[in-house]
Amino acid sequence: MKSTRQDKTSGEKGTMPATGATAVGSGSGVSGSSGSAGSGGSGGSGSAAHVILSGSMRAVRPGASVLGVADPSEWIELTIKIRRKKPLPDVVKGGPARQISRAELEAQYGADPADMERVKTVLTRLGLKILKESAASCSLRVGGDAEVIEAAFQLKLFHYSHWSGNYRGRKGDIMIPAELKDIVTGVFGLDTRSMVKRRPIRRRRTSLDLAERAAASRSWFYPAELASIYSFPDGDGKGQTIGLVEFGGGYFENDLATFCQNANVPMPSVRTVSVNNTPTNQKDGAEGEVMLDVEVVAGVCPAADIVVYFSSFDESGWVNVVDTAVHDQESKISVLSISWGYAEDAPGAWSPAALNSINDTLKAAALLGVTICVASGDDGSDDQVGDGHAHVDFPSSSPYVLGVGGTTVKRSATGVVSETAWKDGDGLRQDNGGSTGGGVSTFFPRPDWQAVTIGSVNPGSIDGRIVPDVAADASANTGYWMVVDGQGGASGGTSAAAPLWAALVARINATLPSPVGYLNPLLFQQGADGKQLGVSGFRDIVSGDNSTASIGGYQAGTGYDAVTGWGVPVGTALLDGLKSIKAASGSPGASASAGDSSQ
Repeated sequence: MKSTRQDKTSGEKGTMPATGATAVGSGSGVSGSSGSAGSGGSGGSGSAAHVILSGSMRAVRPGASVLGVADPSEWIELTIKIRRKKPLPDVVKGGPARQISRAELEAQYGADPADMERVKTVLTRLGLKILKESAASCSLRVGGDAEVIEAAFQLKLFHYSHWSGNYRGRKGDIMIPAELKDIVTGVFGLDTRSMVKRRPIRRRRTSLDLAERAAASRSWFYPAELASIYSFPDGDGKGQTIGLVEFGGGYFENDLATFCQNANVPMPSVRTVSVNNTPTNQKDGAEGEVMLDVEVVAGVCPAADIVVYFSSFDESGWVNVVDTAVHDQESKISVLSISWGYAEDAPGAWSPAALNSINDTLKAAALLGVTICVASGDDGSDDQVGDGHAHVDFPSSSPYVLGVGGTTVKRSATGVVSETAWKDGDGLRQDNGGSTGGGVSTFFPRPDWQAVTIGSVNPGSIDGRIVPDVAADASANTGYWMVVDGQGGASGGTSAAAPLWAALVARINATLPSPVGYLNPLLFQQGADGKQLGVSGFRDIVSGDNSTASIGGYQAGTGYDAVTGWGVPVGTALLDGLKSIKAASGSPGASASAGDSSQ
């Protein structure tokens, strides 16, 4: 995982596996810590009483070396994902038939109580403690000493050193008790490798006096100015709840107060939520990402309620924070912004089970009517992998989220605005450049609604989901004013574009009888004018590219492309088109609002 923030100061890949487990036949065994048999080398001694958990294969992170075995008494907490009563209904053909409430989601598609009890009984018998359970998110939180967990899942845990940070990890597959076959779909928390690739954030040394510069004398923008450029509908987000997902860093009220004074907007209501016991007030370099997200939303929707979910950097953190945000009963969000990601097929990164588990929750969000805006990445087609091939970020590559790419907005002295696909320098942040992420997924098949013929630049690749869907200003050279650590300056990245889009969706939601929800399929539908909404509600970006990988990248052009998607919004036209489409389908008022108390 990496932050997709860009400052102005300079799993294994494959197709989706089936969930569930594969039996290890009697006598096949799993031998030794290098274990070439049965489990694929996860260690421990296997037996017919255990089966392989499909999708759990994890390789050692390239460049990591073993420091030693885990302390037998080390306390470890795990998230166990359990199958749903029945699979979620299909939504990729044209969106959900109707948005459902959170109560309906749990009743119809939550975990079966009998399955939950069976898993609790088996794991308790093996020595694990049940810490928390949620039928809505189909999950159990359990804990135990390392030696108990190693025995329960037939593996060996090691501590590894790596330049990106030391971690506790494993190698190979996870084994689960045979009586839980097809019931348990994922086990997360064994491996704590940091799913983050971001360059250190440089402290801002810009004077706060620059905040008073007239628009004609500066290259950066306040969020409200970009909202005006993109013709956002009038409003301040009142009545809407906007969620933000963060990994590290903290929220600092004093910085937000200074920003709001600079931007001449009132202070919004901000609530922080800790997931996986993650601090919400760290100054670890990631606070700049957090404050950028909060301030972009505050600058456009100061009357909205903002909820910031903080989690740990590993797969468990990802699984739990998305579950927490989507199923939050206290703050029923209608839109969620995620400014972080990691190449879906980077070596030693995501396990297939994690991709599938998170994607399943994102699908549930689509059914609930929650729009999820996700940054597409800041390193072009390379996506910070560096192997010469083109890559796309997850979770922006999920078919159930709105992938947000980046542009460069320039404003002349006379106020004329021009815009191209974002690519500064060589397009790589490591060289003090940056460029919009985008391309074709190697993991997620192309959804039915994405009726375009863009092929991958990677030879032999599948016709995968294309990223991004939309775009907005992202270059730090023409970026967003922000305040962090008491200092002001310009910042950018698709992680600024994502919360800007979340703020747009919140303003639109405030004018509709029910939330926009799963927006992607609607962009391909025709409105009353006979044009696709992706045409009538957007300004097309037709120049620029995101080629940063040796094999190449993608080119912006007329119509939908893999660099800026449909382009940048014309907010009022997008709202009018949505009203037309929803009226034609009879959907307005057909379901409760995602922020309604009935959910």
